[in-house]
Amino acid sequence: MKRLCGVTVAALTPLNEDGTKVDHQSIKEYVDFLIQKGVNGIFALGTTGEGLLLTLEERKKALESFVRAVDKRVTLIAHCGALRIEEVSDLLAHAKSAGADGAAIVSPFYYKYRSDEIVEFFLRVTKNVEDFPIYLYNIPGLTGNWITPKIANQIHEKNPNIVGIKDSSGDLLHVLSLINDTYQDFDVVVGCDRAFLSILQMGAKGCVSGPAAVFPEFFVRLYEQFKKGDIEGARQTQRKLTKLSLALGDGASIPILKTVLSWRGINAGGCRSPLKILNETELQKLKISIETVLEEVKLTF
Repeated sequence: MKRLCGVTVAALTPLNEDGTKVDHQSIKEYVDFLIQKGVNGIFALGTTGEGLLLTLEERKKALESFVRAVDKRVTLIAHCGALRIEEVSDLLAHAKSAGADGAAIVSPFYYKYRSDEIVEFFLRVTKNVEDFPIYLYNIPGLTGNWITPKIANQIHEKNPNIVGIKDSSGDLLHVLSLINDTYQDFDVVVGCDRAFLSILQMGAKGCVSGPAAVFPEFFVRLYEQFKKGDIEGARQTQRKLTKLSLALGDGASIPILKTVLSWRGINAGGCRSPLKILNETELQKLKISIETVLEEVKLTF
């Protein structure tokens, strides 16, 4: 089974200009761009990919386009999170049959759940899925529900098919606890770009990054330096990566990511309503900010 490691991109989902339809043709161009830059994996239809704003049918068709575009060249993980258990189960079954290498499921959200309810949620949605690696997805700033090491262990004990966790909490002590207090065969990948080198040194397997969806090269360079033991070089790259991540709003704004990606020559289109593309004033301010950082880190669009 393919597992996440190194640089995994939290991919954007190309849409048409008004954001009403998935642009399946542009998915191939975008995936080729990412793979040519050397990424290790693609995390499709997650937070950055506007997955929860798309209909179930749109998510399935978009994933099929990602599967065709990736063509087994890198690891492809399909985000299958949803509010209802039946929808998650449906998306999981589809992801496996469509040819994804694995799936991720965000913790149940909107309602405040007890730890035993979170465990029950994950066990129910994955009970009929075998030989298909699944990652828990912890992003409590959006879901309101934390996946703790204890919860992760309880889920993994009862379903070893759940092989790891993507943590986007931004809490490095929590990440460290996940790394140290879960089972050895349970992988931790992290969505905290400004701490990419730190989390690798802590023992994480890699990152799942939104800013890497636009500027993957610094993430790839840092990971290669880390693997070679060039820690000082990796520190220098981390400084540049951090500047870029900050200029991109740490990946929190999909309109910003799509705009800057378009400046790099890759069309990602508009955003799904109620997200809005940037107005002229916002565009000018962003352009100045990005150009200033790119000049500083010696990179061009």
